[in-house]
Amino acid sequence: MEKLTTQGATLISVKSPQTSIRQMPDIELDQIDRKIINLLQGNSQITNLELADAVAVSPPTCLRRVRRLREAGVIAKDVSIVDPSKLGSHIQLIVTVELKGDDRVLMDAFEKTIHAQGCVMQCYLVTGSTDYVLMVCVKNMSEFEKFARATLYANPLIKRFITLTVISRVKYETRIPIDV
Repeated sequence: MEKLTTQGATLISVKSPQTSIRQMPDIELDQIDRKIINLLQGNSQITNLELADAVAVSPPTCLRRVRRLREAGVIAKDVSIVDPSKLGSHIQLIVTVELKGDDRVLMDAFEKTIHAQGCVMQCYLVTGSTDYVLMVCVKNMSEFEKFARATLYANPLIKRFITLTVISRVKYETRIPIDV
């Protein structure tokens, strides 16, 4: 992300993620775009009319801006965030994983394995004494044990892993902080 200042207005240039289908163009975000993004992060079901009113533009202009943000990949997806505790008994775990090496072939193989695991909700490549941090959600410890045995213990790429059981979610935020 690069900030540009022209004629008193600050624009942010966002490099869109590459896809295998096509290269997405860079997009410059002005104050209105940032307001739109911020509002949509809080409520993706806000009507175009309400959104246009909130950012002080006409509804057609607002709709064009939202479409442009989607096409550029700035808005990647509209989803409903589900509270796992409302779906019955679920256990959330944080697993740190250290691989036996740090070459790209090992990392790619590990990442491919993790992509295939439905209980792994998030996976991060990180710096420090561990290589990856996994966010895992299972119905019970028996389900986690099956996952751990099949995916972690049996994986020859893994040097060690540490599991932390989430007792309580103190803070959970999905919004990306945006200066508006």
